[in-house]
Amino acid sequence: MKKLSLIILFIAGLNFAAHAQFTKKSPEQRAAHATKSLSKILNLTSDQASKVNAIFLTQATQMDSLKSDPSADKKGSHLAKKSIKLSTDKQLMAVLNSDQQKQYLQWEKMKKAGHHDKKSTTEAPAQG
Repeated sequence: MKKLSLIILFIAGLNFAAHAQFTKKSPEQRAAHATKSLSKILNLTSDQASKVNAIFLTQATQMDSLKSDPSADKKGSHLAKKSIKLSTDKQLMAVLNSDQQKQYLQWEKMKKAGHHDKKSTTEAPAQG
């Protein structure tokens, strides 16, 4: 009985420690991270990077305000998130040159495919 309670206590402690590592990032941190990632992929100039950072900061702030509104219904919230994403993409396209736009669209397509693959593997029934 003592061993069992120690094991449960140990597992609970690990669970607590794991959740403590996932701190919520501020909109500024998320925008900076997204800008850094996009800069690596698209070789953005410093002017483009500052504009992209402002776009991502606006997106992150809007998403945070959506998440903090508990009264919103799921369908409306989903449509609002989609609208924010489309607006962000449109603004990004205005900042990028034609080669960067092609690379960005290709990167987005790869992200979607990766997300779809990840989703389909987690939803697949276990065989065996």
